[in-house]
Amino acid sequence: MAVRSDGNTEYEANEPTYEEKSEKLHAEIARQLEQDASRLVLTGRYFGTDEARIIAECDAVKSVKTLDLSDNQLADEALMSLFQSPNLEQLEDLNLSINFITETGVKQLAEAEGVTVTHLKRLSMEDNRLKDPAAVALVNSPHFGELEELNLGWNEVADSTAEALGAGGKMPRLKTLILERNYITEAGVRTLLAGTVLDGLEELNLASNKLMGEGAAALATLKSLPNLKILWLTNNAIDDAGAKAIGESTHFPNLEKLYMGRNYFGQEGGDAVYYTKTLTGLKTLVLTEGVETNPDFVNYSRPELLRPDYEEE
Repeated sequence: MAVRSDGNTEYEANEPTYEEKSEKLHAEIARQLEQDASRLVLTGRYFGTDEARIIAECDAVKSVKTLDLSDNQLADEALMSLFQSPNLEQLEDLNLSINFITETGVKQLAEAEGVTVTHLKRLSMEDNRLKDPAAVALVNSPHFGELEELNLGWNEVADSTAEALGAGGKMPRLKTLILERNYITEAGVRTLLAGTVLDGLEELNLASNKLMGEGAAALATLKSLPNLKILWLTNNAIDDAGAKAIGESTHFPNLEKLYMGRNYFGQEGGDAVYYTKTLTGLKTLVLTEGVETNPDFVNYSRPELLRPDYEEE
């Protein structure tokens, strides 16, 4: 800190130089890769464009298959630096959740030439405030054909994204699709089911959307999902009719985990799922959450499924 002669205080910048950032980050990369050459975790570091460029230009990361950069300050330029890096061609798992990536950056990436990161199996873009135009561009991009897991949760995507997923056919290997906390409605469910993207899906997370009873019924009746093992429908304003459709569905023959807490159904809907005769493979069933504050719903959980060692008193 410096003090001016007129009595006003001047604050010197504490921002390290690019060279200082590079030296520090290279040391951290070396430390982590010495322990596991395939994994690099750099979460919550306030990293921005400079750090993304340093990582992208670092020869040492050529062995990294898992890169976690969640909870930073990465924006569009950083996104392009990473995806066009000659040192990250082998990357399989990339976590960019909770950053500052925008629609502009995602669109630029989706259409860009010279992209080297084309073998991703898992990509998380959770909580970047992305809307439909960005998500649609990503889903339709040729760069993500090997994805097995896509996380677009906690954004602002809606039915256009669901439609693009259903119609696109660009992600044939997808096994896990996370769309939690978005704005997908019954119409989105119908278009999502219209294509083949869900055919091999093992986990579908539609928690905290706007499905309502009609959306749940559409999901339960329109198309068989023989590989689906985990289904999240928490907090979707699903009524008795929607819950009953799920409980009577024959389209989830291998479902093992079902989450339907914080919905609107009562005893009729709860009983339809609890006493299901079609979802015979269930190992975990959650029909309410927060039962300690709502004792009327205690009976709609199955503790013997939630806790395998549960013994009724």
